[in-house]
Amino acid sequence: PMSMEEARERGWDELDVVIVTGDAYIDHPSFAMSILGRVLEAAGFRVGIISQPDWHSA
Repeated sequence: PMSMEEARERGWDELDVVIVTGDAYIDHPSFAMSILGRVLEAAGFRVGIISQPDWHSA
């Protein structure tokens, strides 16, 4: 999920891992963040991804 709203839709109150990347998130196996997120999720972790955060507010 890329927001807590999406996490709550999965029934998650909290995340185990948060990945922050300056790149756009594309859920495709040629992008490292999507592979890392999927591998961690398959291992049982609740993973969230923040892509391209606003550096003024992050």
